[in-house]
Amino acid sequence: MDYMKLALELGKVKTLMVKIPHKDKIADIQSGEKFVLGYLSKNNKKVNPKEISSTMNVSTARMSAILNQLESKEMIERCVDPQNGRQTLVQLMPKGIQQQKINEKEFLEYTVEFLKALGPEDAIAYIRIQKKIIKFFEDKK
Repeated sequence: MDYMKLALELGKVKTLMVKIPHKDKIADIQSGEKFVLGYLSKNNKKVNPKEISSTMNVSTARMSAILNQLESKEMIERCVDPQNGRQTLVQLMPKGIQQQKINEKEFLEYTVEFLKALGPEDAIAYIRIQKKIIKFFEDKK
């Protein structure tokens, strides 16, 4: 197997992927405001912003900017941690809960459409390969 040739072909494919206008609809749920809303929704409790930034692998400055945006839209609320007055906690507000439901619905609809387009065998293979990629990078840490 000529892995160098495959690597070059993968580079070309990735370049073409950048040009696809709707490709981000699947990855979009894993970034920025949508990620934070999803994270808070799944945890269903008040969360320290450092925990979110660590999970999301972004700086605390970037996390602060995301939280500021969400707070200005009244989707989250910051409050003082009662166990440590120097810490801040973040929780979902009703508008954030509503937006998270919309985000999840849109993600699932688009992802189902994408997986159907691949067909059953390729959809299963795609997910299997994605898991293998995750394991590869986790082992690199």
